[in-house]
Amino acid sequence: MESVKSDAEGTVVLPGDVICTAEEYLPGENTVENNGLITALVSGTVHRDEKSLTVSVIPKKVNVKIRNGDVVYGQIVKVEQRFADVRIVGVYRNDLGLVPVSAEGVIRILQPHGRQPDTTGAPFLIGDLVRGKVIRSNHEIEISIYGKRYGVIRSLCSRCRNPLVMKNSVLYCENCERVEMRKVADDYGNVLKFGDV
Repeated sequence: MESVKSDAEGTVVLPGDVICTAEEYLPGENTVENNGLITALVSGTVHRDEKSLTVSVIPKKVNVKIRNGDVVYGQIVKVEQRFADVRIVGVYRNDLGLVPVSAEGVIRILQPHGRQPDTTGAPFLIGDLVRGKVIRSNHEIEISIYGKRYGVIRSLCSRCRNPLVMKNSVLYCENCERVEMRKVADDYGNVLKFGDV
């Protein structure tokens, strides 16, 4: 992590660069506050909003082709017996950070041995935000959510649509006082909203 950047509007930053302190501004789009410092989540130019006292990073326009091994972020848009459709909105690259993309992908739903496929046991529901790893990218993008880092990162209650919170290792709706099951990433709830999802 680099030292605090200059106050000049339009300063170019990379992911992890410190922009300012949390005493000066609130974190805006594509920034995060950690230990009193606001850092960039993506490559781009710094934008300071003096009215709302927020600092944001406007992403550098980059064309990226999704490839095997990429970490992608998206929203579940359809769940069937064996597959789920995902609207991919971001891909993470070490050198670029989180880059906005627009693509479609699928997640194969693995069933326990000997069990008939159904959507009631799916590891996610429509509308869930997920992080996954691309395992195939030639004709169709296939994403895996299996692994500690991957899975649902934000979800809403299927009954009242309030955000679910992690409580005692399960997802809990504080409004309905009910538990829901998902295949969650190890940092569920600690991930910023990305793009328009």
